[in-house]
Amino acid sequence: MRRVAYLVLMGLWASASVAQEHSDLEKFTKSGVSFGVLPAVSYDNDLGFQYGLLSNIYWYGTGENYPNYEQSLYVEVSRFAAGTMLARVNYDSPEALSGISRNARLLADVTWFRDLTMDFSGFNGRKTVWDKDLIDKESDEYLTRIFYKHHRRLLRAIATVRYDVPESNVYWQAGFTLFDMKIESVHRNELRRSLPDTATLYDIYCKYNVLRPAQQSGGRDCFLRASIGIDSRDNEAFATKGVWSELTLAAAPGFWSEHTDGFLRATLMHRQYISLGSPERVLAYRVVLQNKICGRVPFYILPHITTSTLTAATSQGLGGSKTMRGTTRNRIVADGVALANVEYRWLLTRFEWQKAQWAIGLNVFGDFGLTTQEYDVDLSGVPTEQREWLFRTGHDCLHTSAGLGLKIHMNTNFIISADFGKSVRKDDGKQGFYVTMNYLF
Repeated sequence: MRRVAYLVLMGLWASASVAQEHSDLEKFTKSGVSFGVLPAVSYDNDLGFQYGLLSNIYWYGTGENYPNYEQSLYVEVSRFAAGTMLARVNYDSPEALSGISRNARLLADVTWFRDLTMDFSGFNGRKTVWDKDLIDKESDEYLTRIFYKHHRRLLRAIATVRYDVPESNVYWQAGFTLFDMKIESVHRNELRRSLPDTATLYDIYCKYNVLRPAQQSGGRDCFLRASIGIDSRDNEAFATKGVWSELTLAAAPGFWSEHTDGFLRATLMHRQYISLGSPERVLAYRVVLQNKICGRVPFYILPHITTSTLTAATSQGLGGSKTMRGTTRNRIVADGVALANVEYRWLLTRFEWQKAQWAIGLNVFGDFGLTTQEYDVDLSGVPTEQREWLFRTGHDCLHTSAGLGLKIHMNTNFIISADFGKSVRKDDGKQGFYVTMNYLF
């Protein structure tokens, strides 16, 4: 961890050194180009150590709207110790469509993500048994550490146009998302340590057709999105007041899918930021409700939370670094889910260094998740013994995790985040440590 911290600090020093010298440090303004180049050295409890390069380039124009930017380009190429690989390009510009309308904004993202051990914990939260003894080598019940894993290759393309209604905080968005997903059993020969040739949960689901045969290996799906929202935040990267709420409808016609099913689902996301006496102390919370309206969502699309703005490479869960920190990834997967995050954010200090504005902050958080609409699981082909072993009757209950975080800001918008979270119940996982970019919301 000492080596990781050293590399991060060196990258931050390089970021500040190459930033253009157009800063008025007394007024904390910036014009022209500012960019950070960092080694993508981090740790994720689910993926292991990460190494690679990432860069976020900001164009502030004349600087009159600083800390708001005119264009942002984020590029990342990295690999995780377990073999998972990520390549991502994200573009965000409030100015790209200014020739059409000064109130229009363009957002685009292309991500390729190969995960050798993507978490798969079944459906409907605790209605699927998650038993840590099955993946614990010290337990007499140990089967394999990859029992709750499968192999996944994801290619995702997103394009969105946002229009801000003049003289108001109201906006609407329209866009599309393309998923090309390939699902397989874990490639044991690509993992560093030998593993017993034992069936995983995914293998069992395929064998007994709990997963529909046509969808077991993934597929290609495209859906349209339409959103309406209110955004009164004073700053996008670190808001100290205001709300950001939106309702999104995602429609996937059956003829745009490799499978015959289409679906329609709705996502309501509300975020609020409350200043506690000063801009350095903020209470922030997020509530997310996502439910299917009609049709049938493919099982490999179920974990993805529909959002208008990505703050990381993926938006999926519930569980993991971007939804419930300390909880196993994809622990709560269903047709309908509810998520709540509460954070106390405190900026300890602000200072100037290497012609840049810096801040260091802490956050304390609690994360909560619940199944609200169950995914229809066909257990008719599962033998009674297996059914009693893997599935529970009744309903899901509240999943909870809590923890602490450290934040390092450079020129307001470039934020390195380190969070440690721990789940309350042992059947949700143990704990997680994540070093990523940006605040959770």
